[in-house]
Amino acid sequence: SDLMLVGLVGLAGCMSSPVVVARPKPVLTGKTGSLDFILVATTNSRPDVDTEKALLKTLIISGLKETQLFTSVGGDKADNQSGGGIRIEAVIKEINKVSEDARLWFGGLAGRARILIQVTIFDLSSGKPIESFEVEGQSGSSAKSGTTDEAIQQAAQQVVAEVKQLNSRSAQ
Repeated sequence: SDLMLVGLVGLAGCMSSPVVVARPKPVLTGKTGSLDFILVATTNSRPDVDTEKALLKTLIISGLKETQLFTSVGGDKADNQSGGGIRIEAVIKEINKVSEDARLWFGGLAGRARILIQVTIFDLSSGKPIESFEVEGQSGSSAKSGTTDEAIQQAAQQVVAEVKQLNSRSAQ
């Protein structure tokens, strides 16, 4: 029974913390024009991730809107009044899903949710790419935390952070 107690104490010590994976720095391929309008598009290389693709798009759009740095952010080209701006294309390359049910039933054995996204930012006027980078979101490391939604949220936050940096670079 002492061994079981040690095991339980060990489990209790694992606090939930998201894992940030270092990715190569974004590759700048062109000049940034106006960031007044941002069009967000998400695609996937797998047929079974439509829900995740929609969530990713929603989280990137809402994250960019929350910054209040950009005049207009949306998922529809018809929203663009200025004609200029950028298009963010996020492609889901890999995904390891963990649902609430799996987490509830299997705990830590359900594993970590993970998503890998290839992001390319294009100038809307010219259609030319401005920069390209990858982001990876992973759920927390504890047995109780970590669904696919958490991993997607973390990846979306990284995309928003990179667009904010692109905005500050273009303002200089």
